[in-house]
Amino acid sequence: LATPIPSHLAAATPRPRPARLESDSMASRLGAVFCLVSAAVAEQQNVLFLGNSFSFVSGGVWTQYKTIAEACVPGLQVSTTFQGQGAETLRMAGEDPATVSMVREGHYDILVLQDQSELAESGYDAVKDVFAPQAKAHGALLGLYETWATPDADGKNLTQGTLLRKGYYEALAKVAREVGAEVAMARGGEAFDKVMKSVGGDWEYPNFLHLLSGDYDHPSELGLNLVAWTMVLSFNRKRFPTTGCDTSKVPNAPGQSDEQKIFYAKIACELAGVCPPESAGAVAPAVPPGCKAAVGMQGEWVRKLKLPASECGGSSDCTYLEHWVVSGTQVTQYAREGAKLHSLRVSQYGTDLCYVKLLPMFAYIKRLTQTKVMFNDCQVWTRKANAAEATVDECWCVSSGLWKDAAGDTCAAYEQGQPKGQDYYCDSTGEARVSMFRSMRAWETCPGCQRCTEPPPLPSASARSLLATPRLEDVLV
Repeated sequence: LATPIPSHLAAATPRPRPARLESDSMASRLGAVFCLVSAAVAEQQNVLFLGNSFSFVSGGVWTQYKTIAEACVPGLQVSTTFQGQGAETLRMAGEDPATVSMVREGHYDILVLQDQSELAESGYDAVKDVFAPQAKAHGALLGLYETWATPDADGKNLTQGTLLRKGYYEALAKVAREVGAEVAMARGGEAFDKVMKSVGGDWEYPNFLHLLSGDYDHPSELGLNLVAWTMVLSFNRKRFPTTGCDTSKVPNAPGQSDEQKIFYAKIACELAGVCPPESAGAVAPAVPPGCKAAVGMQGEWVRKLKLPASECGGSSDCTYLEHWVVSGTQVTQYAREGAKLHSLRVSQYGTDLCYVKLLPMFAYIKRLTQTKVMFNDCQVWTRKANAAEATVDECWCVSSGLWKDAAGDTCAAYEQGQPKGQDYYCDSTGEARVSMFRSMRAWETCPGCQRCTEPPPLPSASARSLLATPRLEDVLV
């Protein structure tokens, strides 16, 4: 209320009016003054972001943080600053004079740290010696931006890669708290993982891939929107009720549906500890009864595999049976190392078209008969009841007549005695693909590599009706 009233209001002299109207005029003027004072005392939040391309691509995470925070928290005005460069690590930032000077000057309420996405080097010392002490000295919150595993950097097991990053950022948080800084984690990596798990762990599915830019590494605008939601809910968690933010007040990111926005906000709210998590133990999705391939996959299967020579002990039968149990969309592999959980991703289009993918191998069912199932990476399983029919390392060549390598050579060039008839060449890939991120190798399709054999002909029309995907190209269209 100490804010000066503008001179044009202070000097205004009301014209003579009846008492009641004079009172109304005074109330009106006091209301105008109150509005001006309220605007003047609106809370300012200054946020300094330190990071690299995972922060500044796709318009910058700070842009979406400001939009969401100001919409979610009435009266909050956010001012953001970014400092960093591509591939910069926290160690590099902690040794950069310009960055250190900016951090020491203060002028921020939240200091956000994002390390190099592949954790190229440790940022512990930079947090312990520079960032955490400075955040504490300025009474600022230290915010940690947890990144995620990507197909480009981590291969198939993205959950494992994300858990590795989670552990690293939690260790940074521990270091900072030991210095005495107040810390909040924006669990962006775990948010990405939750989106992936919402589609059965299939990171080739559009719902997850749309979080990434064209390099399948950096975040897209949608990806940064999800990250910004985790930041807003985590860094401002004390401002929210247990229901989180009213998403109807928040504008959608470009290309974002209302459903996606609500989903991202819910994920962020739970990860920030604002909203109570939904009860665990969700039931795996049922197999659509009209998908003959998925229905036919149910039950127990085996693969006959060769043991390493060092474990044979002179035995003439140096093999073992690996067991697979399919129940609904849940798949359990009983290997020599123990049990491993997998899943089936079933995509049905209408009544006649259905694709079944084994995750995380990302292999589609190519052929299914009463006793065998063949995947489009050439591996073959045999019904447990027909285990005697299993052959060692059984692998049926996939579309050998169609495959060409990058040089345009067909499988004929990989026959023994031909230009590429050596093991070295058999790892070559071509245009044909097992899945979006996996090209087919020569040994998976060319008999000349002596790893796969031509599949037997389909024995009957009834068996042919179980065929899941006649051509791999159909899967990827």
